[in-house]
Amino acid sequence: MKEEREKKTIITYLKENEGKFIFLLILLSIVFILIFSKFRKEEYNYKIKNYNGKTIGITSSIKSHGKTSDLRYYFYYKNQRYVAESNENKFSKKDLKKFFNVVFDKKNPENSHIYLNKEIQPDSITLTKAGFKYVIYYDYDIPTNTYIKKHKWE
Repeated sequence: MKEEREKKTIITYLKENEGKFIFLLILLSIVFILIFSKFRKEEYNYKIKNYNGKTIGITSSIKSHGKTSDLRYYFYYKNQRYVAESNENKFSKKDLKKFFNVVFDKKNPENSHIYLNKEIQPDSITLTKAGFKYVIYYDYDIPTNTYIKKHKWE
């Protein structure tokens, strides 16, 4: 009997304990994915803390693709408009066309982050200093056959 146990090879041992090894492999994979995602999140937070520019941004649209979606927003720096996307935060359609704080890297303004946790209500002077323009436009109203004067910040 001892001779039979000694004759067992690694292959037969793996075949007998196949379920345990598959479970262990799946468990290790899940742990690796969790550690890797936490590392990426901490790396992103560290990068955000080192951004040295701060301004006001406005959310413009939600771009959906599959199960995920990105929030598009724009801001101005040195009279140039920068469009960026955020997929890090939870957001909804109620966040559209509202103003939020944006931090960005002054050396490369494409690298930015929008803080959606608190909406801000800037006054017109603050918006003008941030690079936004007050635009007046007219919409045609069919029932009254007139143009209605409207305005927005761009």
